[in-house]
Amino acid sequence: MLVSVAGCGFLMLALVNVAQIKLETLVCGSSHTYAAVIPLLIFVPLALLIYFSFVLYAFTR
Repeated sequence: MLVSVAGCGFLMLALVNVAQIKLETLVCGSSHTYAAVIPLLIFVPLALLIYFSFVLYAFTR
């Protein structure tokens, strides 16, 4: 369970790096890069939190 959460976290970081390579780095302040990266940084941890809570609930019942 923790390995899948860590794998999703690393996949999210890899996608952030791909967005920086294709568009521009975050340091440059490109609005397109921020538009691609900010939803990743919001929705992926939120989904992982929901997933972790469901799996934890399933294992304790």
